[in-house]
Amino acid sequence: MTHAMETLHLEYLYGPQWQDVVRIIERSAQLTAEEKDKLKAAASKLAQDKVTAMSNGAGFGAGLEGGLAGLLAGLGQGMNSQAAAAQPMNIAAATAKAFGRSRNIQVAGMIAGHATAPSAAAAPGDLTSLFESLGSIGAVTVVGQAVTAAVLSDLVGQGEFTQAVYDELMQPWSSNIIG
Repeated sequence: MTHAMETLHLEYLYGPQWQDVVRIIERSAQLTAEEKDKLKAAASKLAQDKVTAMSNGAGFGAGLEGGLAGLLAGLGQGMNSQAAAAQPMNIAAATAKAFGRSRNIQVAGMIAGHATAPSAAAAPGDLTSLFESLGSIGAVTVVGQAVTAAVLSDLVGQGEFTQAVYDELMQPWSSNIIG
């Protein structure tokens, strides 16, 4: 296959910023256990920050009125549409849809997730490999955000997809992984 055909194929899969996406995917396949632990910790922090934000900063232990009850009431009524729209992944998804890049994000995320997750060479019923796979979800989440940002990087400034949104999606990856 010629270089031009390879480029066309990769651009079709990952979009015009395919080189950045490929770099993240290749690097994610080489993550050390320590790096995966860093990504898991970053994903945990992101999840905790979202829970805190959803419960209006009260946290789950702050009593039923502002904590869990407030969170559940908010879920029952649906999230405030402005709060939902302000989430970086929601903005990225809307931008991808508007510019025809949803498939690029799906393909890049699937391949990056496969590269990041442990190998599935386990026997049926092997709980160790199941727990290992579940333990890699945090790392896969961070890698998925990074490839999403990379796929859309040329669209920074289009609508709500600002540099701040791009940076927020990329930050857990770029602050924990060198190279």
